Amino acid sequence: MIEKVYKNNVKEYRMKISAVLFDLDGTIIDSAPNLMFSWASTLSEIGINVKPEDLKKFVGLSPKVIVSKFIPDPGDELIEKLKERRKMYFKKNIHRVKLFDDAVELLNYLNRVRIKAALATSMGRDMLIDMIQYFNLDRYLCCWVSAEDVKDPKPAPDVFLKALELTGAKKDLSLGVGDREYDIIALKKAGIKSALVKRDEFSVCNTVTPDITVNKLNELISLIEP
Repeated sequence: MIEKVYKNNVKEYRMKISAVLFDLDGTIIDSAPNLMFSWASTLSEIGINVKPEDLKKFVGLSPKVIVSKFIPDPGDELIEKLKERRKMYFKKNIHRVKLFDDAVELLNYLNRVRIKAALATSMGRDMLIDMIQYFNLDRYLCCWVSAEDVKDPKPAPDVFLKALELTGAKKDLSLGVGDREYDIIALKKAGIKSALVKRDEFSVCNTVTPDITVNKLNELISLIEP
């Protein structure tokens, strides 16, 4: 269902789109439980005891940003060390990660009508490749960008701008999709139309307003045309 902010008939909001830029975690896949467990286990190794559920609000942020929530100005060496430990825990439990059914439906539609789909994620490159291979996402995607492929992670616009560049699409013919406010902030900074999918209690925007808000990704099918 489209949010009540859309007062006219839904068909009036159909968009001519040639590329859709997706956040990954929380938008396409649900790896939050595994990520929360992995980060909690990793942080406990250096004496920081935090419950997995307390990390939920940080899911989707880059490793550097997450570590900085607990350690002021962490050095690159420490961040890399913690990333490796986090990756180890995550890969051991990769079977817990789920692909959202509504994401598959939308991706299939985009593939069928030849609209390009790209990933723009805060996930590290190594884990991003693991996710793409595990779920065979490359059958849907033309390209993908990780936090390590750009200068600044979300809420900076870099990952979305890089993904847009790789698709070859124009800004006014593109749509960015995410499940967190920092996705929408990044898209606003990039000058790209934005859609928020409401996955949980943290899928809210207090400082910016997305162009579209949906409860399921497949709701976007009725709004997008090639």
